[in-house]
Amino acid sequence: MEDLEELRREVLNCKKCSLYKERTNPVFGEGSTRARIMFIGEAPGFTEDQIGHPFCGAAGKVLDELLEYIGLERKEIYITNVVKCRPPQNRAPKSDEIESCSL
Repeated sequence: MEDLEELRREVLNCKKCSLYKERTNPVFGEGSTRARIMFIGEAPGFTEDQIGHPFCGAAGKVLDELLEYIGLERKEIYITNVVKCRPPQNRAPKSDEIESCSL
């Protein structure tokens, strides 16, 4: 858990790629660190960027419905994105941004 908190602090202060310049909030993962199921999105969208939580916009509503359908709750899974900052105009992350977020 200590390593995860250290990683969270690193993400909050990250400037490894240019995405940090336009973000409102970096979006770190959340959920159970012991989860057997992990959902990984491409990048935060508008709502995620504003709030700072993964899958809280339209995609989050769909995810919640699907989880309910299979009898799971968010607290039982882990949710994150490939990159932690929203790309401009919701474009797909570039390979160098993905690489920077993977280090």
